[in-house]
Parts: sequence; C-alpha cells; structure tokens
Amino acid sequence: MPRWSPAVDPPSVTGLRNRLGPAARASPDLGLLACLVLPWLIGAEQFWVHLAYIFAAVSAFGRPGGRGTLLRVATVTLIGGAALVRVHVQGGLPAHELLELPLLAALPLLFAAFTRQRVRAEQNVLRDQQRLARVVDRIPLATIAFDAEAHIVTWNTAAEQLFGWKPEEVIGRDNPIVPADQRDASNELFARIMTGERLHGIEVSRRARDGRTLELALYSAPLGRDGTLVLYDDIHERKQLERERDQAQRRYQDLVESVPLVTYIDRVDDNAANVYTSPQAVDLLGWPLSDWATDPCFFERILHPDDRERVMAEVVQANETREEFDSEYRLRHRDGTYVWVRDRSAILDGHADEPFARGFLLDITQQKQLEAQLFQSQKMDALGQFAGGIAHDFNNLLTGIGGYADLAVGGTEPDSLVARCLDGIKTAADEAASLTSRLLAFSRRNVPERKLVDVNEIVREAASMLERLVRADVRVKLDLTHPLPAVAADLVQLKQLVVNLALNARDAMGDGGTLTIETTVVAGSVVLRVRDTGEGMDAATRARAIEPFFTTKPEGKGTGLGLSVVYGVVDALGGRLSIDSAVGLGTIVEIALPAAVGVSEEAEAVDEASPVNGGAERVLVVEDRDIVRHLARDLLESSGFDVIAVAGGGEALEAVAASEPFDLLLTDVVMPEMSGPELAQRLRAGRPALPVLYMSGYTDDVLDAHELSQEATAFLRKPFGNAELIAAVRGILDGHAVTSPSPV
Repeated sequence: MPRWSPAVDPPSVTGLRNRLGPAARASPDLGLLACLVLPWLIGAEQFWVHLAYIFAAVSAFGRPGGRGTLLRVATVTLIGGAALVRVHVQGGLPAHELLELPLLAALPLLFAAFTRQRVRAEQNVLRDQQRLARVVDRIPLATIAFDAEAHIVTWNTAAEQLFGWKPEEVIGRDNPIVPADQRDASNELFARIMTGERLHGIEVSRRARDGRTLELALYSAPLGRDGTLVLYDDIHERKQLERERDQAQRRYQDLVESVPLVTYIDRVDDNAANVYTSPQAVDLLGWPLSDWATDPCFFERILHPDDRERVMAEVVQANETREEFDSEYRLRHRDGTYVWVRDRSAILDGHADEPFARGFLLDITQQKQLEAQLFQSQKMDALGQFAGGIAHDFNNLLTGIGGYADLAVGGTEPDSLVARCLDGIKTAADEAASLTSRLLAFSRRNVPERKLVDVNEIVREAASMLERLVRADVRVKLDLTHPLPAVAADLVQLKQLVVNLALNARDAMGDGGTLTIETTVVAGSVVLRVRDTGEGMDAATRARAIEPFFTTKPEGKGTGLGLSVVYGVVDALGGRLSIDSAVGLGTIVEIALPAAVGVSEEAEAVDEASPVNGGAERVLVVEDRDIVRHLARDLLESSGFDVIAVAGGGEALEAVAASEPFDLLLTDVVMPEMSGPELAQRLRAGRPALPVLYMSGYTDDVLDAHELSQEATAFLRKPFGNAELIAAVRGILDGHAVTSPSPV
C-alpha cells in the first residue's frame, strides 16, 4: 500500500535511476572514454572494448536518450573496432570474434529502450498517484487510510479541518481521534473491516484535537491485506435535528397523553383496525393497549350489541365518503360495564398514499347519566302533574261524598240500614282520601302539614302494608319501644319514609332474610332503624347511597330516588340519617328525629260526633267545583252562618261590591280565572284585616308559607270532614285557627 499523503510531496517511486545524481550519471561516460583510450596504450584490446560497451549500456540506463546512446555505441564501435581490427591483422584475434561487435553494440540500445519504457511507466504511475491524491484531497468527507497495523497513511484536508491535526502530525502513527472509552469498540470495527466487511453509516463518537466530541457516520472499504480506507461524515446537524424532532414528538405525545381524551389512529377499512391508541384508553376501558394493536376486530368486538350494527355502518359510510365521523355509542369495559363515548375522527392521507383515520374518544358517560336523570326527572314531573291533577279532582269529589254522607247520617236512625250504608260511604271516602294524599305526596304538590305523630303507629301501619308487598322468604320483625315521644312531622311524608326504607331493605335481600324495624329514644331524639340481612354495601356505594338517581339495582328496576327523598324529609324535619353497612353483613339505616313535647294528635283529633258551635257571621264561599261549593254552603247555613257561595273570583268581587261586608273569605286555592291568594289580596286591599280560610289539597305552588304566615289566615286540607270545616271557620273567626297546619 502506498505510504504517502496527498498533503505532502510524494516520494520517488522510480528506483535507482532517479536516485542517481548528475555526477553519478556522468561516471559511466568517463569509464567509457578510458576504455577507448587504454587499448591503444596498454593492449588487451578485446577486454577494454567489451568493458566500453558495458559502460555504454550503463550510460543508456542513466541517460536513456536515443541520440546519446547511438553516439556512444557508434564511438565505441568505431574506435574499439579499429583497435580489434589491428589486433586481428597482427594475428592476435580470430576473425569470427569480430562478429561480436554488432551484438555488443545492440546491448546499450536494448538497455536504452528498456529504460525509456520503464520511465514512461513510472511517469504514468506518478501521474495516477498525483491524480488520486488530488481526488482524495477533494473528498468532502474526512478520509483516512490505515495500514494493516492501524497506522495512518493517508489524511486528507477534510480530516485536518474536522479533527484539527495536520497530516505530518499523524502520518505513520496510531489513530488519535478515538476516545479512550471507545477504543475497544473501534478495534472491533477495524477487525471487521480487515476481514473484508464493508461498513456503511455506522454511528460513532470521535474526538477532535480541541477536545470536542464529534458525532460521525463511519464508512469503510477494505484495501486488501495492506489496510483499509475509512471515511467519516459529520452528522452533528442531522443528530441535532433528530433530537429536536424527538423532543417535539415527546412534547406532542405528552400533550396527547395529558388531555382527558383517548386519541387514536385507525386504518381505513371495514373493521377500523387500530394503528395507535393513547394510554388513556386503559384508564377509560381497562383493556391493555396490546389488545387494540393485535386484534383487527377488537373495536367491533367491544361495541355494545345494540350499537354495533349502526356504528359499523357509519364507519363504512365515512370511509367511502371521506366525511367526518361523529357518533355516540357504548364500549364494553374490561369489568363488563359499558362506557358511553363520543367518537369524532377525520380521514387524512398518510405516508405512501395510505389513508388513516385520526380521531378521539371523549367519555360522555356522566353526560348520558345526567341526560337520563333529566329524562327521569321530567318523566317523574309529568307523572307527578298527572297524579296531582287526578288527586285534585278526587279530593273535590271526596269532599262532597264524605260531607253529604256526614250530613245524611244526622237524619237517619243510628242502627238503620241507611246509617250503615252512609258509614260505609264515609269509610270508603276516607280510604280514598288517604290514597289521594299519597298521590299528592308523590307529585309533591301537597301542602306539608306538621302534626304530632306517633312513630310506632306509623310503623305498625307500614308493617300491615308490607305484608302484601314483601316476598314469602322475607320475614318482617318489629321491635318497638313503648312509650315513645311524638315527633312533629307530616303524617303522609313519614309514612312514605318508612315504606321507602322497608322496600329498599326488601330489595337488598334477593335470597330472602329478615327485615327488622326498630324504634327507641336516644338523647332526646326518636330513633327509627330499618335493618336487613341482605348483601350490604361497600364503602364507595355507601358514600353515594343518598345521591339522587344513584341506584345499584338493574336498569329499569329502580329510580334512585328512595333514599334521597328520605334524606330530604329527614333534613327538613331537623333530623339526621346515617347508614351502617358492609359487604355480606347487611345494612342498617338509622333516622333520628327531634322528639316533640306532647302526645300524638291521634289522641287530640277532633271528635266529629261532638257538636261544634256555629255562628251568624257572613261567609263568602268561593269554589269552582259545584259539589264542594254546595256542600260548604249547606253545611255552614245549617250551622247558622249567612253564606254567599260563588264559582270564581270575578263573581266574588261582584258579590262583595253588591252586599254588606263579609266576616270571612272561604276560598279554594287553585281556580281557573283567579287564584284564591290573588282574590284574597284584592279584597284585603280594601279590608286588610279580612280573615281568609284557604281550602285545597293541591296548591300547584300558588300558596306558599309566606301567604299562610299572614295574620288571620289559615288553611284547610281537602278532603275535610264537616266538623273540621265548622271548627276551622269558627276558629279563625274567633282569632285562633285550631285546624290550621304549620307549613313545612
């Protein structure tokens, strides 16, 4: 392998001829001259002539010019030949030896021809080397040639500029650019190159003279057994761009993986085969990302059966039309539940003209739950309005039925068939009134009425009802404390509370069990406990148990309103509610209500058989339903009152304007033209102290607590008994409304 560097003068490669100086080249000519003179002086002509031809040949090697060689050969032949002829004439040399002269003359000529050919070959080699040196020096990559011992033999200008060492500092020495910690790896690469392997673009780190670490790509080509050629490409800028690209990709990936969305890339095919899914999918659905990547039909497989056909048809359509995909559907979580998502994607052309669908999944489960809750609330509100409307009409009818039956009883013999029939009508009317009261409680359009209530009595009534509602494998057990202080509560709401808790306990015991209802007194509070032996609840379920619309029952089996309604009632009464439960140990719901002073109003109820004093005051009755209006008029007139009965607010204003002042306004609350409170407000504009007695079982939010808090104002709930009506009228006229409820 040539040991030179194009950066320095190349050494001579033409051998001995070019290494001889001018004096050395002239010596053969001097010898030649001596050989031509000496035969004439000392004899031995044949020896000196042969030696002269040898000097001519040597001169031809040193000076291969054609003319000089011919001149030397001609001179030797003429002078030397003359000397030999003289010897032959004298008889000292045979004639055949003179024939050697042409052969001897040819020898210098052959030497001259050989030398000229060699010189031309050496000149060609030198030109090639110089040309190669220029080419290597112009290579823009740092180019270094090594011999078999890994010593540097070539170091071009690019290598000098890149690494900082000059050629004369490194030629013939070990490679200085390999860092100490990279020597083993470098030796391994050199060994691979020397086996004939060509390396292409191997990334390595090398050291510059100033200590900088260079990022390079290594290329190599073996040069036989003599060494190898190595080229280094500075890839620092490319690596920097790659690092910046990687950093940008990491930032983008961090951004994608930090938003509360699942981003994805799918192939545009009928199965929407997945290419990439962000890690948020694991948090959303529980499935590992490998399932998305390895199963082309995974997306279709976890779609809700009710959504699958629709969604896959939308996918196919979006693929064909290239329109934006926007759909809402359910995906199955790994735990078996379903998650509502909104899926939006668009098809974009990717690399190699392969299109991809890029989009995101947004968890809308909570939104769907809120929509379902809103729908349920609207449905319940509509049902409540319907139930309230029916209950309102029934209350008016029941008021008339019960009132007239009560009036008729007074004109019959106590034990007669007619009396018993009338008692039956009254009993049926009372039971129907209880039903309408529950309907109004359901619709929340009744006016809550606090009374002193015996919780034990409520529990016993609920237990008798539960006997028809619980399954045969559920045993109802009562553990009641006697005596028990009364509580101030709405009777209907309290009954609803006990029934709701009992039914929840029943539903929690799918395989049967014991439902225990207990009452006791703790620290001045009446405590009601409903205990079941069902499945129980974990901490997470227990924490959400009183949330509206939260239910653990299957879809369509529960509204999630039971405990929330119970909590609302208890909270309004100033009580507290607590839940003690554990999985497998059942549930205890405990309600504590403030104890009231006194006994329950069942003991203080108005005795309808006892006489109630009437009066002679003027009463204006305003009621749009004929049966109630006529009953009130007949009942009040039979008790001595002066009554004017009209069907609406307009007629009432006319009656007031056309007659003497009235002592009392007895009015319905909800009426078509003008509500009762509106009528009372207009009449009190002229007479602020006018007593007003409202009667209704369905206020439709027209009557509020502020209205009832005014002086000389009372409320009578429909359906009412005759004695209740007379007592209420008498009470408000006398300045104390004994039947007026306290609004909650």
